[in-house]
Amino acid sequence: MQKQRRNLTALLLFALGLSMSRATAQESRAAASAADPMVATSHRIVSEIQQNNEVMENLEYLADLIGPRLTGTPNMTRASRWTMERFHRYGLANVHLESWTIARAWYRGTAQGRILSPAEHPLTLASAGWSPSTAGAVRGPVVYVSARRVEDLQPFQGKLKGAIVIVAEPEILPAPFEAPRSPLLTPMPPPPSGPDLRTHAFERARDAFFKAQGVAAVLRDSGKDHSLLNMGGVGGRHYDVGTVPTAFVTAEGYRQIWRLLKRGPVEVEVELKNSFSDKPVEVYNTVAEIRGRERSDEVVILGAHLDSWDLGTGTTDNGTGSMAVLEAARALQKLDLKPKRTIRFLLFSGEEQGLNGSRAYVEAHKSELGKISAVLVHDTGTGRVLSIGLQGNYQDREVLDRILAPLRDLGLSELSLRSARGTDHVSFNDVGVPGFFCVQDPAEYAKTHHSQSDTFDKVWKGDLVQGAQVLAVWAYGVAEWPDMLPRGPAPTAAGGSE
Repeated sequence: MQKQRRNLTALLLFALGLSMSRATAQESRAAASAADPMVATSHRIVSEIQQNNEVMENLEYLADLIGPRLTGTPNMTRASRWTMERFHRYGLANVHLESWTIARAWYRGTAQGRILSPAEHPLTLASAGWSPSTAGAVRGPVVYVSARRVEDLQPFQGKLKGAIVIVAEPEILPAPFEAPRSPLLTPMPPPPSGPDLRTHAFERARDAFFKAQGVAAVLRDSGKDHSLLNMGGVGGRHYDVGTVPTAFVTAEGYRQIWRLLKRGPVEVEVELKNSFSDKPVEVYNTVAEIRGRERSDEVVILGAHLDSWDLGTGTTDNGTGSMAVLEAARALQKLDLKPKRTIRFLLFSGEEQGLNGSRAYVEAHKSELGKISAVLVHDTGTGRVLSIGLQGNYQDREVLDRILAPLRDLGLSELSLRSARGTDHVSFNDVGVPGFFCVQDPAEYAKTHHSQSDTFDKVWKGDLVQGAQVLAVWAYGVAEWPDMLPRGPAPTAAGGSE
């Protein structure tokens, strides 16, 4: 009995000590906040977004009442004008649309297909962006063209007229009849990446060869399980009409074609109907600001792309990032914070076809680039921000560590050395402006990305709110820093995806 009492006493003393240590830690944080106005302001920003955010209401409107936002379509214009109105409503300054022009808009029509032989099976497919129509319902043999270099195409000379071509093995080949193994820990998502320019050059040459040889259509693997499609374009960065009618097929359908092809000849029927605008189309980036109190000509940018592909409603790619930027703007303005530098909020169009909206912005503002301190972009779905990717800007690590220190309680880990080529920060980083991106929890992004599953019901509210908190604290901290963020070595040449 005495032993039990001693154990109980020890447990109570431990609990009391733990409680006192927590209280001491809280007192220490409170003292630090009082001593450091930046920390105190960061906590105010976090609290405002936690308690009064409008991120889900805004995102639901964008996803459900406006919907998919393919660059050049009326929906994209509606979204640009709606976000401009929201910035106005929140009281921001210099709210406007900046226009740029694409060669042609593309409008999705119908797409249908089926395997005809050796057995009939329906195919679920969708035209690639900027794909032309087929010449009605076209039937042809499936031919696998395994070329990786222009010279590899020569054996197919004169053998592709009327063919339905595939150019790759299935992307996903799970071990047959084995259950998948779940990882013990959620892996960090791979950084977005842009395609290699040499690959683009070969693909252009290959598609020209296909057209000259009379290929009827090209089928591509969506590479997602459970009949999800995966969208991309064939018009390139310049919004050209695609060279050959092209469609994405579900992974299940593509694998079936592949299995049948290994047994012998396969015949497929495909019909794609699409249309194009008959002239160039004006598109927009949405811009808003909180003007700086001392150095208003120096700028800190928060960005995301508002455009999307069109199979779903563009919720997690990238309605989430866009609404996190809008929420950061709302909170900072409501708190009536007057940062030293101007904070500029940018919602880009044309990202999905090659970072085009941010490239257009950089081109239009070349004379101002030296006054942009830094850019942060949110573009990997609904998952919480785990870190900030430095994109080679190691010279800024110490400063950003100090600015982001108040966010440790939100689960933000130390800065990441990772780089990514597939988001709008690259357009700035490639011209010497420090560009950073949010490294996020995957949160099923591999499923929703570019697919018909990219819908409002996939959003994780708490994680998205945390992302807005990170954006707002980062922007205010960089805007208040005594100096602009240090630049790295001058870039030798602009890169990026095409």
